[in-house]
Amino acid sequence: MPAYQKVIWAALAVTVIAILVLGYFLFLAPQNKEKPMARTELTPRDIQLPTEPVAPATDEKKDFSPLQLDLDQSDPAVRELIAASPVPDMLREWSRQQELVRRVVTGVDNVAQGLSPSGQLAFLAPREKFSVIEKNGAACLDPRSYRRYDTLVNVFIAIPDDILLYWYRKLKPTLESAFRELGYPGITFTQRLKQAVEQLEQVPRIREDAPLEQKIVSYAFSDSELEDLTPAQKHLLRLGPKNVARIQKKLRAFIASI
Repeated sequence: MPAYQKVIWAALAVTVIAILVLGYFLFLAPQNKEKPMARTELTPRDIQLPTEPVAPATDEKKDFSPLQLDLDQSDPAVRELIAASPVPDMLREWSRQQELVRRVVTGVDNVAQGLSPSGQLAFLAPREKFSVIEKNGAACLDPRSYRRYDTLVNVFIAIPDDILLYWYRKLKPTLESAFRELGYPGITFTQRLKQAVEQLEQVPRIREDAPLEQKIVSYAFSDSELEDLTPAQKHLLRLGPKNVARIQKKLRAFIASI
């Protein structure tokens, strides 16, 4: 996979991948109405867990002594945590990106404010295009568009909950250090993370073929309540109702454990 298609992801980054993957879920330009829309089946890549026994062993997983890493030198330690854990191979590939902790912390901060974290996710643009269908003379979101994000969601869901907690506890001091660099007084990264999750918890379930309105170069939701959601919330919404429910459940379990 070319480097520009990889997503930065590590440690707590995995905890918030459901948040970070939002960055490129904006609607793309509408299809030319004079041309038939392609009906290519989009099959997510298989998510494979390691086949060989993986360290850390149970004893190591119980070692939650935190790591206070130098942020400028933290990437190798973060990659080592990922490489030693029973997680999808794709996650190890994505962790080759640089400035993992700083990018994750900035992305979480953006989402907590309702903003798009797209500036941290230049690696995530889906290869498949957003598509629209017509129902009863009106434009609707094509449910197959949701499948562009199945792989990302599947990887996140495949990470064991205890591994997420382990990574978070090991890297908490380093994450807090990266957050302090942003200059916010009187708030911790853990608090900011909870605010980001609260943003995503407010995303409603929608029908798969949600009605749309065509704008000049894009589409918007016809339902004003949906269109009035924050950019971060609308990005998650566009993963599709099934993926939204899976992500919200995973995040609730994690937040309850920290």
